Amino acid sequence: MREPPDSTGHKYGPESTQRRNMVSQVDKTIGYLRQRIRESGLESNLNLIITSDHGMETVIKSDEIHLRNVENFTFSDIQFELLDYGPNGLLIPKEGKLEHVYSVLKNAHPKLHVYKKEEFPKRFHYANHSRITPLLMYSDPGYLGHSHLSAFQRYKVQFNTGEHGFDNEAMNMKTIFRAVGPAFKQGLIVEPFESVNVYALLCELLGIAPEPHDGSLDATRSMLRESPACPASLRAPTARPLRARHCRTDSAT
Repeated sequence: MREPPDSTGHKYGPESTQRRNMVSQVDKTIGYLRQRIRESGLESNLNLIITSDHGMETVIKSDEIHLRNVENFTFSDIQFELLDYGPNGLLIPKEGKLEHVYSVLKNAHPKLHVYKKEEFPKRFHYANHSRITPLLMYSDPGYLGHSHLSAFQRYKVQFNTGEHGFDNEAMNMKTIFRAVGPAFKQGLIVEPFESVNVYALLCELLGIAPEPHDGSLDATRSMLRESPACPASLRAPTARPLRARHCRTDSAT
């Protein structure tokens, strides 16, 4: 189940008044949290990180993608299809139909990108697993036609105004990162980094050994003081949040 502000962005769009009002409410909640931390005397012991898992893009409804309307394409050539929950698609053509399906879909729409598994862009870190289907596709930011992958569905069943899950290099897919506390340097603005690296940072702050993962502490180490367990005596009197501008989400891991 989606919660605000995500659900608000999906329903009304990221540029809507409703979404802006909801973000304002979230901002007030964070302000209250920081106030209570100060009043409780926890600033010298508590590290606070505020981030999210993705951005939001306005859905373009004037140029929808409908596979059922593609010339020479038929779903009877498909053995399996996963065409929901994101602007991406997975297809298993029936035996002997892979080349035909690929050839008719690859130029079906200028905003739709279709790949054979072995040719899928390496930077997505997505196509190496044996369960990934022979054909993959994704659309440009905003080009869903409908909500999630119903842009690629046989019938229009979803009607979102905002969506995410697009290429993580797109600016509107990037998210925020704010951190404040005794472990962090103050007033620092860092370069963008991928959200997959946040896990290693959290483990470092908590002093626990991370499980195997795809991130690295190297991406966030510059934010930290010499020791995450920095005593209160080393802090400046007023803690200013550290900011990371336009951090990327790893939407296709």
